[in-house]
Amino acid sequence: MLAEIRTFVANWFRDGREDGLEAETPLVTSGIVDSAGVVEVVEFLERRYGIRITDADLSLRNCNTLRGLTDLVQSRL
Repeated sequence: MLAEIRTFVANWFRDGREDGLEAETPLVTSGIVDSAGVVEVVEFLERRYGIRITDADLSLRNCNTLRGLTDLVQSRL
């Protein structure tokens, strides 16, 4: 799951470059993903995994790293 999310982030925000995208790499606070990008990631996760992510789920803890995003998805499955 983390690998799929990494690939999506790399393709959508980094022209396919996965280098440097580790589980704990800051996505939002480093500027890789901006606030509009978080919406894109959330829509991808909802479509890919058939889950619902609420506004309350949208925190730096959940959305700033690939690990946080993976944990969020796993908590919704």
